[in-house]
Amino acid sequence: MDEVIVNKIAKVIEEWNPLGEKTNSIEGLEGYRYEAMDIISSSKILSSSQSVKESIFKVLTQAFHIELDDAQLSKTAEKIKSLIAETK
Repeated sequence: MDEVIVNKIAKVIEEWNPLGEKTNSIEGLEGYRYEAMDIISSSKILSSSQSVKESIFKVLTQAFHIELDDAQLSKTAEKIKSLIAETK
């Protein structure tokens, strides 16, 4: 997996920071790197046009048991979708 893209996606998620104040209490978070890798992998598996948004939603809600703001999710999904498209 391309480390540059993983780092860029992790940075986008970190800027959004869907965990808010809980960020410091999550062990092994490593700046959302693992979540970025999971999002890349799962978005490649899904085939719908919403795959990136769905991937982000599934990865983050399953990993952290949080609710996501749909507007922020959509905005972040567009940024990540563009980054993933750069690798194709």
